[in-house]
Amino acid sequence: MTISFNQIPSALRYPGAYIEVDGSQAGLGGDIPAVLIVGQKLSSGTAAAGEITLVSSVADAKTKAGVGSMLAKMVERYRACDSALDVYMLPYADNPAGVAATGSLNITAVPTADGTLALYIAGALVSVGVAAGQSQASVASAIAAAINNDVSLPVGATVAAAVVTLTAKHKGTCGNNIDLRTGLYGEAMPTGLVMAVSAMASGTGDPAPGDLATMIGQRWFRYVALGINDAATLAAWHAESQARYKPPVQAGFRAFTAMRGDYAAAVTYGSSKNYEHIATLAMGINPITTWEAAAMLAGAAAPKLYNNPVESLEGTPLVGMVATSYYDWAQSNSLLFKGMSVLQYAKDGSCTIKRIISMYQTRADGSTDDAYLDINAAEVMERIRYEQRMAAIKRFTGTAAAKTNEGYKPGLRITTEDDVRAMLLSLYRNTLMREFGWVQEYDYYKDNLVVEQDPQNPSRFNYIDTPVLLSPFYILAGRAQFRKAV
Repeated sequence: MTISFNQIPSALRYPGAYIEVDGSQAGLGGDIPAVLIVGQKLSSGTAAAGEITLVSSVADAKTKAGVGSMLAKMVERYRACDSALDVYMLPYADNPAGVAATGSLNITAVPTADGTLALYIAGALVSVGVAAGQSQASVASAIAAAINNDVSLPVGATVAAAVVTLTAKHKGTCGNNIDLRTGLYGEAMPTGLVMAVSAMASGTGDPAPGDLATMIGQRWFRYVALGINDAATLAAWHAESQARYKPPVQAGFRAFTAMRGDYAAAVTYGSSKNYEHIATLAMGINPITTWEAAAMLAGAAAPKLYNNPVESLEGTPLVGMVATSYYDWAQSNSLLFKGMSVLQYAKDGSCTIKRIISMYQTRADGSTDDAYLDINAAEVMERIRYEQRMAAIKRFTGTAAAKTNEGYKPGLRITTEDDVRAMLLSLYRNTLMREFGWVQEYDYYKDNLVVEQDPQNPSRFNYIDTPVLLSPFYILAGRAQFRKAV
């Protein structure tokens, strides 16, 4: 018998037509990627801290993480950018030893005419009506009441005399990044009203990352939004990203986060890290919180990367992001050499991605390395590896291994070096290059492909290949050498 069967025995004499159905070659893939949103929950949230849970909607996130929580806001921001990919969240409880950040609003002069105070907390408008001659304490009380009436805000308010004290709902350094300002869109202060704003500060004690390998388990989250961005958290997610990118797991992820600060702070932040699977958006001193920005960045980048991992992300809208100022050209260009991603903002404050890079910058010896510069590089190599793995599983599982074809009859399930080579070449040319458009230089790839049966383990085939990736397009450089006469 020259054809191998899985279910029909060779010792068969009873009459009949026996046809087994084999779907091993029929699968076309088509999974839906999973996104993991990581952040802090409030005690009112029903989700258990440290346990990953599926999120069915923004309302579900508010129930599980608590209204006004970091996580609930992140899910809301993510879904405003992407409604297609599956979303899970990993909730962290506040560090019991942590301290919540505080800020204050001090009313130093009363309004002399009726008006409306346009107060913005983390970019969210809090409108407060004031009346001519209203006392300082009365204005302060009205502001505190308006803040507390909006449970979606990241702060709560208390009032003492003419001073409103704002306290972050979460303990930790996250509260230090809550922006306080008035007139974000040019709204005028009520006539006569003077209010001194003291920025949010003094938040300390972020949650410990915990055992990420255990918390994530065998699930494959392709994209991660990190609302917590302290050094210990990023170091832990970097270690986990490397472990999951390598064999035997081979189910890595791209992680997105954001930092708020001036140019010098962004340089310091980026220069101290070297993470090939984490992208950090330098967002300047702008209204949106860092955790919301992380979710926006993930929501903008994840679906586009999944659709085509080699295409440029430039121009992708960051839905909900608002900017009033940003780094200049020289500073932005410099940050792209220091592991920091940059955005672009329009006159109306709306923002788009300019360039998303990983935080990877140097080899182990400290020498500069741009192998994983754009976040696309690690992404497309993961996708190529996945296609190779799936092709090999479909074609070679359940076969025998031989070095060469020495005249075996057709139909026998035998894999040779030439079979492995043919599979890799066909996949490269017909799928990765012609259909997907991820790679190029087929002849170079073919000439440099090496496949061999392991001399010490004949059940194993080894290969080394050299895929030549397409790169996202970002720069056109020209030189216009003009003449006034020829």
